[in-house]
Amino acid sequence: MPYVLRPRGLRAGLIALVSAVAVFVVPAAAQAACPSTPTIKAFKAFNDNSDYSLVPNGNFEAGAGGWSLSRAAVTYGNEPWKVGGSGDSKSLAIDAGGVAVSPTVCVDLKRPTYRFFARRTSGSWGVLNLRIRWQDDSGRTNDTTVAALDSNFGTSWGASASLNLARLLPLWHEDQDISVQLVFDPENYGGNWAIDDVYVDPYARG
Repeated sequence: MPYVLRPRGLRAGLIALVSAVAVFVVPAAAQAACPSTPTIKAFKAFNDNSDYSLVPNGNFEAGAGGWSLSRAAVTYGNEPWKVGGSGDSKSLAIDAGGVAVSPTVCVDLKRPTYRFFARRTSGSWGVLNLRIRWQDDSGRTNDTTVAALDSNFGTSWGASASLNLARLLPLWHEDQDISVQLVFDPENYGGNWAIDDVYVDPYARG
């Protein structure tokens, strides 16, 4: 007599087949909207083992191409840790009342923060205002305040804190990105400043 698969057996067989297929269905990993970039552990001397990508010409060794400068110029004198290499010898000097604006940097939810080195080069006080510049969907340019380095930062080179990027922007999904510029703006009539080795953290951590 031929074998007949009864309904009960048929249901069990279908369930087993679906379960077997489900085992091999793996959701695709979420992809960052911005392209990947080379990284180094630029701030490991400060117990920060995160990987960072250099902002275009952010070490100023080849000049300040792409940067918009007012009362600011590349000069000799490098942060002492030489995170970009032992041959580094330059930084960017910004006068009080001047401003330095970086080339555009792609920011998405995977690029949450940035850091850099700075020192006050004159005056007994002074504030370095930090902003990010970006355009919204209407094309309007926005300057969003990030933080300010005050006179307590000192005249010796030091590393900034890890500063917010993605959290300050209208980014809600991992496939979104915004082009931003980093703005370094010493307060008028205060001290002059120098910055060096400007890096973005390209990897979000949960």
